Amino acid sequence: MSESKKQKPANDQTATEATAKTTDDKVTPKPSTKAAETKPAAAKTKPARSSSKVRSGIIAWALVALLAVIIIAAAWFGYRHVWPMHQQQITQMAAQQDTAQTTINELQGRLNELEEAVNARVQSSVEGLEQRVDAQLGRQQRTIDDYQLAVQSVQAELANLDISQESNWRIYEARNLAERAATKLWIEHNPNAALAFLRLAESHIIALDNPAHRMARQALANDIAVLEQLPPSQIDAVTLKLGTLRNQIARSQWHQQFAMSSAEKANATDGTWLANLQRSFNTLLKQFIHVQRRDTPVEPMIADAYFDVLQQRLLLQLQLAQQAAMTDSQAIFTASIDEAEALINTLQGQVADANFEQLLNELQALKATHLRPDYPSELSATQQLERLANQVNQGG
Repeated sequence: MSESKKQKPANDQTATEATAKTTDDKVTPKPSTKAAETKPAAAKTKPARSSSKVRSGIIAWALVALLAVIIIAAAWFGYRHVWPMHQQQITQMAAQQDTAQTTINELQGRLNELEEAVNARVQSSVEGLEQRVDAQLGRQQRTIDDYQLAVQSVQAELANLDISQESNWRIYEARNLAERAATKLWIEHNPNAALAFLRLAESHIIALDNPAHRMARQALANDIAVLEQLPPSQIDAVTLKLGTLRNQIARSQWHQQFAMSSAEKANATDGTWLANLQRSFNTLLKQFIHVQRRDTPVEPMIADAYFDVLQQRLLLQLQLAQQAAMTDSQAIFTASIDEAEALINTLQGQVADANFEQLLNELQALKATHLRPDYPSELSATQQLERLANQVNQGG
């Protein structure tokens, strides 16, 4: 096909040249020699340009044909390979969707069954609970009814009682309360509880509002006034104070005090600022180094163990006083304080840097303290209430 196309333009060119040559021979005059030489060259250039155009057209058509072939091959490949794979994927996805839908339906069915089972169990539990609650409410209602019947019976019995029986009951109750007040006061040493019992007994006598009970009511008022005027107990305060003194003495360190020389005595009487500064410096120095000069006869030193023993004895006496205060033993408390004062008087003048004067003043103040207030010797209300109770017995 290509060779025929190539031969056809060559034949056309030859025919064209022949036609042009015949026409030139007929129409135009014979050119000169120079024109005749130029004309063949022009005739040779024109066929060359026409052949190049033909070749470029052929190449373009070839490229178009090749592109069409490639497109057709790609379409054929896609139709044979890609399209079946796409259809297969669509089929698989449809199958997976059907499987998922089936699984969802199964799960939905199970969920519905589980929901029904849970609802049934909850319903049964609620019904059982309601039954138990109803049974419990029934038992409680029956118990309340029984209590109401008992209360009604008691009210009926109380309605049958006369005023004299009520007054007798109140008199007996007031007598018992007065006796318990005496027990709280003298045995348990609790005046507050005794005061509360006496006030409750007074409320029973006031409720009777009988002029014949005026003496008993006056006796109760007098006893209440006496108990209200009692000072508070000093046991806790004394115990804490003794504990503080014991701690102070336990932390102190006692050493023998030596007599001052004549020069030290003269410096002690000197009141100038230089002498005071020197004494302060000597006092500070004695805490680290003990330097003693004496112009008096040497006396034997007392061992530190002696002062330790006296310190322990003093602590023991204070501890005994503290225990006596806690048990309300006034005699033992006073004797322990006296023994402690005797030990302190023995230590005075022998121990250096000990403030025994303040300790003695505090012990004397503690010794003068009464651990408990002075309770009345008797409660007059008990006698009056006992007299009223005897009158009720004789009248009954």
